[in-house]
This record gives sequence, C-alpha cells and structure tokens, in this order.
Amino acid sequence: MGLFSKKPKELVYNEVECRRKKERLREMFNEAVEDGDSYKLLHISETTTKFERGFVFDTNTTTYYHYILGYRESDDSIVLVQIDRELSQHSEAVPIDMDKVAQAHYNPKYAQASLIYKKGSKGYGEVMNIGDTGSKTVAGIPDMVQGEEREQFLDYLEGLRSRLEQKGYKQEKWKRG
Repeated sequence: MGLFSKKPKELVYNEVECRRKKERLREMFNEAVEDGDSYKLLHISETTTKFERGFVFDTNTTTYYHYILGYRESDDSIVLVQIDRELSQHSEAVPIDMDKVAQAHYNPKYAQASLIYKKGSKGYGEVMNIGDTGSKTVAGIPDMVQGEEREQFLDYLEGLRSRLEQKGYKQEKWKRG
C-alpha cells in the first residue's frame, strides 16, 4: 500500500435482514416460475444511462433494474424475474434463449457477468451486476450480500464457457478475481 492509498472498507450489512431478503427472493421466484425450486438463485441488477444535452443544463439519468436470476445446470436454463427494490412485486418469468448465447464473461473489477449473444441476434446480451450491497446503499437493494451464491454462479459460468467452446465459440480469458 502506498502513502496515500486507502484500505478498502468492510461492507456493513445486517445478516438477519440479508437472510430474510434471500428467502423473499425464493418466494417471488417460485411464484413466477413453475418448478422454481429446481433453480439456483442470484440477485442481479442492470443499469441504463441516458444523457440529454439541454439548453441550460445537461442531464444524465441512470435507471436501475433489479432481477432474480434463476439458473439450472441440468439443462442450461436461465430465467429472469424482474423485481422492485422493496421486494413486493415481480414480473412474469423471462427465459433467456441459450441457443443465442455465444460468450460468457466475468469482470471481477466491476463484479459484472455477461452473456453475449451471437452476431445477428436482436440485442447485445445481458450485462449483470452481481456485487454485494450494504445497509446504506442508495441504488441497490440494501443488505444483499451473496458471496456463496455468486461463487456458485461463477462455477456455472465456467462450465457454460467450456460447453460454448466445444460448440466452436471463442471465449475471452477472465479471472475470478
């Protein structure tokens, strides 16, 4: 560490609240997905940013979206269920067409996992923030720490990468961090 380096702060969160929210995620996922218990779950978020140049002021708006990602290793099935920040409402399940996925990637610096679609597919893919949030988060769901779940998902992504390589899709190198 250098003279002006700061030691990273420990994430402050409420373990009981974190456990309660994970149980709520499971309830919501099971309501939206038939046979939901056969999936492993992970909370993810995605953001969109819109920049507009104004006459007097420029505006930059960021919108946060929260999802429950369910994945099943037996058939490489991935399902997304959009949720609200308060964990009171959810959407219908949206399956990801795994036949369109050509790459799986993880960036540990930003705690982002990506599923990148084949060329010619509608859209780029899914860029998923899979980091933890503490009690004082402004944008994410507070008290959402999921280290064990994240490691299981990264194990799944590594297996998915090798299956994609066997199909002939080149994968970028990545480290877990």
